[in-house]
Amino acid sequence: MGLPADHAALLRAVAEALLQARGRIDGVEAMVSDLIRQTAPEDRSAALTQAQSLDVLAQEIEALSGVLQRLGQGEAPDQALLAVPLANLSVRLGAGVGLNPASAPASDDVELF
Repeated sequence: MGLPADHAALLRAVAEALLQARGRIDGVEAMVSDLIRQTAPEDRSAALTQAQSLDVLAQEIEALSGVLQRLGQGEAPDQALLAVPLANLSVRLGAGVGLNPASAPASDDVELF
């Protein structure tokens, strides 16, 4: 049984909207980088650590977009999750479809700036 065309189209549209949101995060990251450079040296490390959560968010949004895109192309949920490069996210999402964490992909995991 295939995915209804309107469901597939909606999944692909949401995936695209997520990628656009991810692109806007790049602008916020640039602004935060500028602010961190202006932060007092003794506070810079803590500010950088907090700012890295933006990078994690961007990577998660991109991964979620990929899952929705694959679902919109008719892939089975377990197969769509196998392509998620973030192990923690893959395991969390996989719990909803019965994906065994042991079969989660070898992860590139989060790459921080």
